[in-house]
Amino acid sequence: MDKILVATGTSQNKMNKVADLLREGLEVQNVQAEIVSENIYETKVNENKPDVIVLVGENKLDTDIPTVDGVPFITGIGIESTVNEVINKLK
Repeated sequence: MDKILVATGTSQNKMNKVADLLREGLEVQNVQAEIVSENIYETKVNENKPDVIVLVGENKLDTDIPTVDGVPFITGIGIESTVNEVINKLK
């Protein structure tokens, strides 16, 4: 199963909101993936081994793993296209 890391430098509530909205968007399109949420400053990407990273906040990650800007999940503008971008990077 594909794995998505939601990494934020914001509050736990916003991190959960991003993960929940992403999960809902994936379900609508019948895409299954494990979603892991962590603080961007504490996450250990090499241990999580995600296929895609959804970032909210400043990118402090040094990785070649595909990343997607997660700000639309916070603003509510462009969520569907962001979910599609995540799905395309999983393929």
